[in-house]
Amino acid sequence: MTEQQETLHFLDYWRVIRSRKEVIIAVSLLVVLTGILVTYAMPKVYMASTKISVTPETPDVEVFTRHIAGFDPLFMRTMFEIIQSRPIITETIKKTKLDQKLGAAYGYAQAPDRFERTVMLLGRSMKVQQYRDTNLIEIQIYLAEPKESANTEAARVADTIATVFREQRTRRSQEETERALQVLHSSLEEQQRRVDTAEQLVEDIRKKYEIDVVSNYAGAESSADKMRLQSLEQYRSRIQVDLAGHESRLAEIGKLSPEDKLDAIPYVAGDPVLSNLVSEKRNAEVELSQLMKSYGSKHPQVVGVQAVIIEFDKKIEDALTGIQTAIRVEYQSEKAKLATIVQQLDELKTKERLHESGPYREFAKAREALEHAKTIRDSLEARYLQERIEMRIPRTAVEVIEPAHAPLKTEPVSPDFTLNLLLSIVVGLGSGIALAYFIEYLDTSVKTVDDVEKFMGVPVLGVIPQKVKPLIDEESEAAHAEAYRILRTNIRFSKRFGDGKALTITSGSASEGKSLTLFNLAYVSAKLGEKVLIVDSDLHRPTQHKMLGVDKNVGLANVLVDECEADAAIIETEVPNLYLMPSGRLKAGHHGLLDTVRMKELLKELKGKFGLVLFDAPPITGVSDASLLAREMDGVLLVIQHRKHPKAVSNRAKVMVENVGANLIGVVLNNINISRDYSYYYYGHYYSYAYTRSRSYIEGSEGED
Repeated sequence: MTEQQETLHFLDYWRVIRSRKEVIIAVSLLVVLTGILVTYAMPKVYMASTKISVTPETPDVEVFTRHIAGFDPLFMRTMFEIIQSRPIITETIKKTKLDQKLGAAYGYAQAPDRFERTVMLLGRSMKVQQYRDTNLIEIQIYLAEPKESANTEAARVADTIATVFREQRTRRSQEETERALQVLHSSLEEQQRRVDTAEQLVEDIRKKYEIDVVSNYAGAESSADKMRLQSLEQYRSRIQVDLAGHESRLAEIGKLSPEDKLDAIPYVAGDPVLSNLVSEKRNAEVELSQLMKSYGSKHPQVVGVQAVIIEFDKKIEDALTGIQTAIRVEYQSEKAKLATIVQQLDELKTKERLHESGPYREFAKAREALEHAKTIRDSLEARYLQERIEMRIPRTAVEVIEPAHAPLKTEPVSPDFTLNLLLSIVVGLGSGIALAYFIEYLDTSVKTVDDVEKFMGVPVLGVIPQKVKPLIDEESEAAHAEAYRILRTNIRFSKRFGDGKALTITSGSASEGKSLTLFNLAYVSAKLGEKVLIVDSDLHRPTQHKMLGVDKNVGLANVLVDECEADAAIIETEVPNLYLMPSGRLKAGHHGLLDTVRMKELLKELKGKFGLVLFDAPPITGVSDASLLAREMDGVLLVIQHRKHPKAVSNRAKVMVENVGANLIGVVLNNINISRDYSYYYYGHYYSYAYTRSRSYIEGSEGED
């Protein structure tokens, strides 16, 4: 159920587009035509671009230090702003004399603010962009004036901007370096004065305390003594560490058992002889173990091996004793060294304390301040000379990679005819569809069968297409007859009409097609074998006699005023089973003829003679005759022209029919464009099928029901 509702919803939108396609097409064509005219009227804009490489400021040749440029995320953005800045633009205008050319082209050559207006124009005409993940920048210039040279002028301006940017950046860098060097030179001169002052102070102290060359050497010696003192302190620390190690080894060896000493001392002492003795003893013990398995303890070989092992034990014991003695001697030697070094340290410390007191101490401090001042001066002087040399090294911070090329006169970037055409088509279609929906929103007329059945609560018995003619006419289309056959069938099967014979057809207002609908309904019914009478009861604007080509002088009006009998007013037409009672001529002073006893008697008489009596009534909202007539009929059929009048008009007609107590059996929707109104696709398919059938089918279908 949900899918059906969505499909109907889509078809409803599609119906609006189909029904308003003339509006959509007209608006689209108007917008497209306007877009084309505007495109041709727009000035031709030419674009030229220059590609430049921008890098941080570094010398082309590394002289003293290697410059490693770090990544600066704001560097390229800063360059963008500098390129588009006013100093660059003004200098470019001065070099190219662009203010004179654009002033003449735009008509402000004599204006006092000519230069300022040119600055604004060039600023809006320039676009700067970066190639992603590179240090390349593209400078684009868009110019439409002067018309005869806009393409070449755009290229010249783009190249000039790149040149001006490079020159200004180089000049700005040099000026900054010069200012820095001036500050550095001032600092160097100030430091030199400090060095001179320190030298003078050293000389004054030397003269004051009469420190001669020997005393000066003593100062140097004092410095040497300090170095010797530091060296002895380090040597004493090493000896103390070694002495502690020897002492620890002697203590550990003393705690070991003979067997443990035999295993540990070779590794502690690192003696290869002892290691060989231990290894040979182990081999002899292995050999003795093998012999004991084969011989007794008194065997000569066993006794010999045992003697060898005893000899090895003696040698090993002597070696262990010698090693322990050597360790003790080394320990005593290190201990004696330590005592000597301690004595020397005490002497040097005593001597150093003497040097650090008195005139020598003041002289040393002055010399130290002098050396510090000289170090700073030398650093400043080296940096100053280095910067002076590097300043003379060429720097290429801005390089033109691709100069601008003047575009051809036939290749402007704007206007883009294809793009503007596509945009015009899109905008035109969008505007047309929007206008169509807006008109549809404002249109309150009857559009679909659902509009009638939901708004008026009356069933739709027939749908009549456009361009319908009287079926008696040879130029009428055979397919249209099918719509009236459907209408006749729906009337016959209508519960509201039942077995009724008298039917009046009316409408809410004039020109909705009620008379043609009645005639064609009568024609189809007669062709199907039913005896039909058409009563032209629209006494003010009769039309039925015109369709049949007969005279209307004698008719309904004459019968109602008793000028003639009903039979005398009925005309048998050339269509079998079809009869006509014209309106007759309404005499002056005769009004309200339809609301008389004679009318009721006439209706009863006609129903007795014909199978179907159709009354062509005037519009019910305009003439009272329709209301009087509808009340006496077996049924009333209301004709509503599709998309003509607001729903309120049709609903008013329906209410008036019901107010007089008439039996409204249904509605006929007239003048529908089947091909345009998609909601009536079923009828369009049915009519197309009917076109394939010959007109002879209608002629030969008498007797069918």
